[in-house]
Amino acid sequence: MSMFQKSIKLFFVVVFTCLSMCFVNAETGNGVYRFLNLPFNAKLAGMGGENVSVQSDDVNQFYTNPALFTPSLKNKISLSYVNYLADANGGMASYSYMLDNLNYFGFNFLFMGYGDLAGYDRYGNEIGEFSAGDFAWNLVYARYLGANIKVGLSMKPVYSHIDTYNSFGLGFDLGANYYKQEWDFSVGFSVRNFGFRFTDYYEDQETERLPWNMQLGVTKGLEHAPFRFSITYDHLNDWSLDYNRPKKKTSLMSIDEENNDLDEIKFADMLFRHFVFGLEVIIHKNFHIDMAYNHRRNREYTLSEARGINGFSFGAGFKVYKFNLDAAYAQYAPSGGTFTLSLSSSIDSFKKQ
Repeated sequence: MSMFQKSIKLFFVVVFTCLSMCFVNAETGNGVYRFLNLPFNAKLAGMGGENVSVQSDDVNQFYTNPALFTPSLKNKISLSYVNYLADANGGMASYSYMLDNLNYFGFNFLFMGYGDLAGYDRYGNEIGEFSAGDFAWNLVYARYLGANIKVGLSMKPVYSHIDTYNSFGLGFDLGANYYKQEWDFSVGFSVRNFGFRFTDYYEDQETERLPWNMQLGVTKGLEHAPFRFSITYDHLNDWSLDYNRPKKKTSLMSIDEENNDLDEIKFADMLFRHFVFGLEVIIHKNFHIDMAYNHRRNREYTLSEARGINGFSFGAGFKVYKFNLDAAYAQYAPSGGTFTLSLSSSIDSFKKQ
């Protein structure tokens, strides 16, 4: 047995051992390190923030499903920037490598900074500013099991700090993908962010799980039209996506005092909160447009007096020389949205022939 085969087996043993420990104590809920659920690249942001099945030349795609590797991702790198809500800013660096026709490796490094925050003591007196940030490293391995089936897994160390308080965690992703190139048809399944926090911010803090999530997605291109559709079902592991809503808000600054009861989410509304609908318009091999609708985002951020286009996202990508540039805008609330920019290229394209 070669050293490489021994290393892969050891990697699988470590990951599945940790996953077994997680499943024994599995809980649903929002969890900690929720920044892991944010779309850190433009392609994903333009597709509604949730997608585990789309096939493209974007090296970032294995971030949501570790099985989404293709030969076109050989030796590619990418840098992404996210201008999030308020003063929050983040980014991601990605790299993929094809060992041979069956085995692939990938790496992501992502961070989110929240700017300078005002600090107060318990009496409400201002005591200066402090900073907060989140970081994660994502190590990915994928393998073909047949001509059309791939599986992948990843290990994700996480570090977070708030002022002088620190926390460490460890997450895992599992993914599978079926892709038939002749039909332009792809099915993806992913278990994301399954893990635990093993160092708390402070002593005696209640232990929280990572925001684990199971997703299933389908992508299909049309044979005689430049359109490719994606449907993603989010949170297979948790039917109720409700949250604490003690009173009905009608504006950013007001609460409807006449409606003190929690509005029950109807079955159809809850069902569609699980779905994200995406569309790619492939105008040219070097230019595409993305758009999507996220119903959950629409319902959770919409105000009765200012609906806007909450839940919609738009993106575009084009290739110039040896670089791919993608940009996306996602509307979260009437007060604003997020902007994401990604730049990627193949290292091999710069090598002398």
